[in-house]
Amino acid sequence: MLIHSCTLHRLHTGLAGLVLSCTAYAVQAADFLYTVQPGDHPWNLAERYLKSPSLAQALRRFNHIPDDRRILPGTLLRIPKDWLKLESTQVTLLAVAGDTTLRHGRSPERAAVAGERLQAPSNIRTGPDGSATLQFADGSRVMVRRDSELQLKASEKSLLGKANVVVLSLLRGSVENQVTPRGESGGRFEIHTPAAIAAVRGTQYRVSMDGQTMRTEVVTGAVHVANPGGQVTAQAAQGTLAQNDRSPIAPIALLPAPRLDDLPQTIERLPIAWPITALSGASRYRSQLAATSEFSAMLSDEVTDTARIRVRDIDDGTYVLRVRGIDAQGLEGLSAERALVIHTQPEPPLLIDPAPEAVTTAARPSLRWTQGDARLQYRVQLSSHGKAVDEQVVASASAQPPQDLSAGIYQWRVAAIHPTKGQGPWGDAQPFRRARPGPGVDIPTPQDGSLTLRWTAQPQTARYHLQVARDETFADPLIDTETDAVQFSLKDLLPGPHHVRVRATDTDGYTGPWGGTQTFVVPDPPPSHWRALIFLLIPLLAVL
Repeated sequence: MLIHSCTLHRLHTGLAGLVLSCTAYAVQAADFLYTVQPGDHPWNLAERYLKSPSLAQALRRFNHIPDDRRILPGTLLRIPKDWLKLESTQVTLLAVAGDTTLRHGRSPERAAVAGERLQAPSNIRTGPDGSATLQFADGSRVMVRRDSELQLKASEKSLLGKANVVVLSLLRGSVENQVTPRGESGGRFEIHTPAAIAAVRGTQYRVSMDGQTMRTEVVTGAVHVANPGGQVTAQAAQGTLAQNDRSPIAPIALLPAPRLDDLPQTIERLPIAWPITALSGASRYRSQLAATSEFSAMLSDEVTDTARIRVRDIDDGTYVLRVRGIDAQGLEGLSAERALVIHTQPEPPLLIDPAPEAVTTAARPSLRWTQGDARLQYRVQLSSHGKAVDEQVVASASAQPPQDLSAGIYQWRVAAIHPTKGQGPWGDAQPFRRARPGPGVDIPTPQDGSLTLRWTAQPQTARYHLQVARDETFADPLIDTETDAVQFSLKDLLPGPHHVRVRATDTDGYTGPWGGTQTFVVPDPPPSHWRALIFLLIPLLAVL
């Protein structure tokens, strides 16, 4: 397996072989083993399977074949893999999402279309919300993540043994790879970056290029990373960094998969910003969403600085969520996956009245909300202390409880019902209080500036607040007191009008509204006998 960037030069000499001219680093590919079939000889093998017929003599000497026109069937031949003839294979653009463009060779860049076939050289470029998945002849897949640029440099196979050779160049961004095992086919799968080359024979891994740094994260299998400074092999659950001016670092353990146990199965509000248990050593987190577990097209790809899942706007449906931590060096860890249902439509309406924490004395308060699509119906739910009091479906944007509500705290919420999509999620519950009207006061006729006020006792009442004033605004009340009784005696009232009102404080501490203001008049006192006598004497005294 080649893990380097070399130029192949054919030597038309006696060996007619291939010499690897490398400016940096090389590991010689292993030989391919071929079992001779009846009728095979060096010349027809070279004609059919090797890059040049002149390699027949090199093949003969390499395997010590005494007769260049005959080989004993069943003989096992060793053939250097670099001698094998290759032919181009098509690459399928399996899936495309968001802003993704394609350029074939020197042709103009255009929008990429899922299902089209690619030939080397081709460039795939993804935007901030883009992604694309390439599928190769052997079933290997490469997903190009957002804000990335990938060049397909070669996709070939040998005619002998069907060995596949794939060479990609990651100019920037990141890719996620699922490579079919090469086995003994002699195939290669290489990803070149400005900093190093990653080569595998079959594994699941990720490669990213950020500035001058290449990061490789191995999920399964092993990946060999090499550059002029050195080479390392990262095993499963390991990662490494490479820069073009230094050797790749020794592989380090990737972060474990995060826990997603507390995430709800169904999400009814977007965007999602759901906290998860923090991973030790994680500085950031990546959340990805796709329609299937293959993650062919990335529908959402978000990175957060806190232990949080983030998904922005996306259509209703069933998805697969994938979350992993990112360490301080930028290496992404192992992923946790789970199914996730997005159910946000039709959206619930906005609640209008009663407003949050509103107080109403109406026994059957009117519930009102915003009107949406004329085709919608609405399910209205009224509850108290966690128990449903009433639930009904209406066609308009208002409803009333069918029975009188007792005093207390209630919550109400509304969900929209679409004729084809069914019921959407519930809106947020909105609390209000149904309060009893303030007590009315029974006022007897004042006698000698005195009277006793009485009012009707209210259930679950701890005390009553009484005010008596000469003015209707109660700005300067004569009486301002609290009592647990349902009556109060007034004495020595001056003549003239008086105003009175009462309100109740419930046992839960809530003080209700004032009852209606009532008015009574204290009459002037009757004249005394001495005063009458003086009035009679005044005219007589005047005569004298």
